[in-house]
Amino acid sequence: MSVALEFEPTGSSDDRVLAPPTNQFVTFSAGDRGYGVDIMAVREIRSWSPTTELPDGAYSACGVLDIRGTVVEVHDLSAMLGGQRLNAAPGHVVLVVSLGETTVGILVDSVSDIIFAKDDEFRDAPASGGDPSSAKVSRLVRQQDRLIAILNLPALFPYASMH
Repeated sequence: MSVALEFEPTGSSDDRVLAPPTNQFVTFSAGDRGYGVDIMAVREIRSWSPTTELPDGAYSACGVLDIRGTVVEVHDLSAMLGGQRLNAAPGHVVLVVSLGETTVGILVDSVSDIIFAKDDEFRDAPASGGDPSSAKVSRLVRQQDRLIAILNLPALFPYASMH
């Protein structure tokens, strides 16, 4: 049995993509690192369930899930960011996120919290030498004694339709 937490989006798909980022994030861990995504991008948080693997997938691709009639490709966040692939098992979590017309799943170790960040808690992510819009981390948020990397979902999934 798969446990899921669904978020009901407000407005149209275009509104979600074009709306300015909120200061509210779903935070989670992948490996020993803390990450976050804008809460407005999250459609569902679900327990790991086996996927159907497809040939010729990206290194990070775990396979696909059928979520209420929609085929959702699931990617291992650790592998996407250059780390070891997770050995997906019960206890792991899939964040289902929306990028305009495209929905993707992100495999992580666990979901930590939903946080609200004040403007003075944001830090710039170090420049990686490339175009800032293609950086996988858009900014950092100071929470208690650690920094949480806020992911730039369009940079992680450049093929996703943003229309």
